Amino acid sequence: MKKIFLLLVLTSSISNAQWVQKTSCKKDSEKIVNEAIESMANLEYLTARGMAKSALLLDPNCGCAQLVLAAISSPNPNWGSQKSKLEAIDVSKLSAEEKTWHGYLMASRADRPAFAKSAAAKHPQSPLINYFSTTPTDIKTYKTFADNFPEQAASSYNMVSYGYLRGEMGEPNQEMAMEYVKRAQQMYDGPNSYDSMAEHYASLGDYEKALEAELKAIDYAQFASPYAEFAGIYYAKVNQSDFSDQLIKNQKELQDAILKADYEAYAKYEHPDMSHITGDSNLTPFYQFDKTAFEDDQGIDWDSFEFENMDVSYSPNMKTAVITFNATGSYIFKDTKKEVPYSTRGSSVWVNTNQGWKIMHSSWAPSQDGIGIPK
Repeated sequence: MKKIFLLLVLTSSISNAQWVQKTSCKKDSEKIVNEAIESMANLEYLTARGMAKSALLLDPNCGCAQLVLAAISSPNPNWGSQKSKLEAIDVSKLSAEEKTWHGYLMASRADRPAFAKSAAAKHPQSPLINYFSTTPTDIKTYKTFADNFPEQAASSYNMVSYGYLRGEMGEPNQEMAMEYVKRAQQMYDGPNSYDSMAEHYASLGDYEKALEAELKAIDYAQFASPYAEFAGIYYAKVNQSDFSDQLIKNQKELQDAILKADYEAYAKYEHPDMSHITGDSNLTPFYQFDKTAFEDDQGIDWDSFEFENMDVSYSPNMKTAVITFNATGSYIFKDTKKEVPYSTRGSSVWVNTNQGWKIMHSSWAPSQDGIGIPK
């Protein structure tokens, strides 16, 4: 009874955006499932799933909730469950709009545009059925939907914001993009529009504001948040200078450990599931650099070694970094005591793992008119 009471309280606090005019659900379940569709339209599938499951607790025969669970499932024929969920629904008990939704989901991707057009003609007053005609390939379809169904316009406003930002609604207009994403936030209390706002700021190069907006998205439900990855990217962008300083420090410490044959110091930059593949400046074949490399005697002692012109660049997700550098110094052959000037250029690849930055690859070659290590 406590669960039922909490669900009844929930129905009194959610919005009344009526996506489906008539459902097969009881009154309280119908309120919840319409909110589930609102979350689904705003690409918040986990929230939509929770809402749909709640509706089914109140009414196990709520066909609209069953359709939500099917709609947010994968249509992949190899591992997705959408088809089996659709086949398990008793279509005869669905309302007219629900039957149309079921038919739309059962249709192939190629047939859906024609199905959506026909369905909208049969249900001109149904927000959900008309939403089928929107498509990211034509952002203006979302503007049309928002104009025709203003009470369900939040997700469409969010999409229109991308259109203004990317110039799909005329000339690119940053102010209009932000205005529309804020409209979405005013209409619907959910994380996706903040994620969109963060993406807009990031596209403009304002990573501090992007991070601020993304953290608001995460704050809706912080554990295993789908927005955490982008927050990490924006955080790295904001702190890129510090990241680069740390990576340069790592590279120097790594090389110092190699020169001193100190595997323990080197090992903290290894990852147990990632090999460090390197190519030496003597241009011998690439090989895996690991603990066994510290057992080899190269027959030289290093007199000096210095890095110069170190620069760090990053992959778009800030998870992979490439350090380029020059290195100079000298080494002495142990047997002949001959000193050799050393001059190379090189690069290394580092990956930001759940254990910190780890070395993945390095490559060295003699500088022009320079000498690397002996073969």
